[in-house]
Amino acid sequence: MTILITEQDVESMLSIGDAIPIMEEVFRMAGEGETENPPRYRMPTAKGFMQFGPGVLHGGRQVAGFKLWANFGSPLKGTWDFLYSMETGEFLAIIQAHLISKFRTAAVTAVAVKRLSPRDASILGMYGSGRQAEAQLEAICAVRPIRRAQVYSRTRDKLEAFCRRMSGKLNIEVIPVAEPAQVPRDADIVVTITKSEVPVLFGKWVTRPCLVVGAGANHWYEREIDEKLVESAKFIVVDEKEHSKVEGGDLLWVIGHGRLRWDQVWNLGDVVIGRAPVPDFGDGIILFESHGLAIEDVAIAEKAYELARARGIGTSITL
Repeated sequence: MTILITEQDVESMLSIGDAIPIMEEVFRMAGEGETENPPRYRMPTAKGFMQFGPGVLHGGRQVAGFKLWANFGSPLKGTWDFLYSMETGEFLAIIQAHLISKFRTAAVTAVAVKRLSPRDASILGMYGSGRQAEAQLEAICAVRPIRRAQVYSRTRDKLEAFCRRMSGKLNIEVIPVAEPAQVPRDADIVVTITKSEVPVLFGKWVTRPCLVVGAGANHWYEREIDEKLVESAKFIVVDEKEHSKVEGGDLLWVIGHGRLRWDQVWNLGDVVIGRAPVPDFGDGIILFESHGLAIEDVAIAEKAYELARARGIGTSITL
């Protein structure tokens, strides 16, 4: 029997806070070689695109799945996770995945922040004020004692509404800044979560050691961060290098110009299991580039399925 799990079902069962330990565990598994995660496939069309990303969790989990994102003008309705048991071959679940994608994207940032920033990091700079920015801010506040977030977005009224809303929700100071150069000022962590195809954060603006998280760009032609910042980073981490070789526009430009090599870049799984030589946080800029992996989708889909079965949530369908 297959379970159909809707966005409303997901919202009743899971939160960003729940997603953080799920992502920590899946990157531990990745670091230990217990996952399979080929680069996802994208097919552009005249009216949108389709994207297919498969992944497998071994290590006692024995589940496989894929995300299918069919965006022809209605992304909220076109994102689905499909989950299978590798032990029985059973088709376990179909899960509407717009909300859990938001949760897992933010939770991966939280995992990186836990491993790559000081425990007392309290000032956050952010570019972007959309729904993903909300989740990023909430996730970071869940793992670090953030007291002030300074945010820039090109649309002023949207930015001010975002700051008011998130100040009230998180009980911290969330302030709009007038100029993008002000975002990294005094910041311990800086996050870019935009849809920009050209840099919004420039290395000349970052004048102190901090963690920079590039979370918005996930196409080869998209760059949120300029080459000077990438070149100045003392330590660079990605969610997974083979994906970054296809989707990591921030790094591909620098590597293509011979200013960085892939053997200088670490996977987040290596950081989580302690294999990567993480430098002292005061030594300079640490850069984390997040593009999103299918194993993240499989892991959170499995959790949604387990909760739905335990709580009698979702609709059973016979296929």
